[in-house]
Amino acid sequence: MTLPREPFISKTQTFLPANPDDVIGKLLLQAGKLKQADVAKVLALQTDESLRFGEAAVRLGLVTEEDVSRAIASQFDYTYLLPGEGGFSEELVCAYRPYTEPAEKLRMVRNQLISRWFGCGQKNLSVIGAGAGVGTSYLSANLAVSFSQLGQRTLLVDANMHAPRQHKIFCLDNHVGLSNVLAGRVDMSAIVPVKALVGLSILPSGTIVPNPAEIIGRSSTRKLIELIGQNFDVVLFDTPSFNDYAEAASLAVMTGGSLLVANRHKTRYQDVKKIQEMLQGTGAQIVGSLLNRD
Repeated sequence: MTLPREPFISKTQTFLPANPDDVIGKLLLQAGKLKQADVAKVLALQTDESLRFGEAAVRLGLVTEEDVSRAIASQFDYTYLLPGEGGFSEELVCAYRPYTEPAEKLRMVRNQLISRWFGCGQKNLSVIGAGAGVGTSYLSANLAVSFSQLGQRTLLVDANMHAPRQHKIFCLDNHVGLSNVLAGRVDMSAIVPVKALVGLSILPSGTIVPNPAEIIGRSSTRKLIELIGQNFDVVLFDTPSFNDYAEAASLAVMTGGSLLVANRHKTRYQDVKKIQEMLQGTGAQIVGSLLNRD
């Protein structure tokens, strides 16, 4: 949860002058990690031993290093979660383990997408894979978190009506979602803001329907893409297996661009070649490709 930006002002005394270290103290106070009586102790030790405010607070056992790290992150509007917080899947490495190598690699993918696609005025991107189980849902979810951490208004759409996973990853109800919106049964209220991750929203797949290819192929899908583009900076579509289900190709064309995901254990060269052949001449662009080693 992002902490409020208003400075802490005591009714009786302002302990903290305005310098970067003391901003951390204010944030720790606002988060309830410190009490007013603790501040004087921290300041005394900080002065005696020439420590940073956070270091002194940790030395006194008043806060943990994780508390200080989160305060620093919130100072720069960077939201991440503690293990178990929010109740989401541990697959969300960008949310739960943002300082690890996998999260850093995902940020590199995000930055490449910005330079090649989103930074060029585009808003919609399909995440496609030749077959099931190559990691499109994992990648879509983590990229969505990563974009939201960058301050982008981000929407993740679960367009896999065969084996949807985003509602499981983000612990959401899936009774209402994309299929219901496209059928005209619900409006944009089906989009769910993820309160624990500022700037991120999810549109689950919704009711499992017998004809997902026809549902996605309707003109209402293009209208929906145009509509959500007015309210979000980045819209990612998690799609079903490209070579197994027709709607993946439809979404690739409608969104204009795709990120191709392959898995070194499951994806064959012919699978990738087939995708390229199917999209050739459609106007759909493969913005980039990613090899998942897991």
